[in-house]
Amino acid sequence: MLVFFKDYASLDSVGWIRIVWEILIIILVIATLLGLLIKHVRSKIVLISYIVSIVILIVSMLLDSMVGVIAMTFLLALLSFMVILYYLPEYKKLFTQKNIGKPSKEFLSNQEVKNELIETLIKAVDHLASRKIGAIITIEREHTLNTLVEGSVKLDALVTFELLETIFHPNTALHDGAVIIRGDRIKCASAFYTPSTKKDIPQHYGSRHRAAIGISEQSDAFTIVVSEETGHIATTVDGTITGNISLESLRNSLNQQIIVR
Repeated sequence: MLVFFKDYASLDSVGWIRIVWEILIIILVIATLLGLLIKHVRSKIVLISYIVSIVILIVSMLLDSMVGVIAMTFLLALLSFMVILYYLPEYKKLFTQKNIGKPSKEFLSNQEVKNELIETLIKAVDHLASRKIGAIITIEREHTLNTLVEGSVKLDALVTFELLETIFHPNTALHDGAVIIRGDRIKCASAFYTPSTKKDIPQHYGSRHRAAIGISEQSDAFTIVVSEETGHIATTVDGTITGNISLESLRNSLNQQIIVR
């Protein structure tokens, strides 16, 4: 430590400028790193571990302790690797968000068609919920879900009560996936979504609900979920789920979410 200060005491003005410049760079890097950690790392244990490791690393560098520097560098690398693995699904979602489709050009033409669609959906959801038949019905809004449609069973059929009842009947091959509606037509069935990885989703929500939240995080679509365990109706939009809603609440939501243009 004494040698460290003697070395700096013998510096000329140019040397001091270089040292100050290096210190400012280090401060900037540390401040940026801490800012990113505080913003993106939700685990307090990981955040505290980072801060403690950085402090020990700086002290080890000042004391010229190679063991401390190597140990803390290894620990920081290990922590960074663990954080990357932990948040990998969120990174993937960040880079794929909103890229599922371009702006849709297929909307309902008038209010009368919209009202017919809403009543058909209400009738179908009521039928499914009363019999505790699980279902996911997704309604496109501004952005298409072409990638998902391409990977599903294409239908391109008019939305009817009979068709929805048949698709979600437990004995059919299509009942496990979701239905995607564009305008007043069912574009596909048996669509499978990437489930949400949110940690704050209540445990009583199952795989259908997580899938519905997932598609609402990746697009602007509006999704209806019927639980096969309770028969409760839920809706998702913009990454948020509203559970155990009434048919009247569902009707109001459909009126707000379905686009007429």
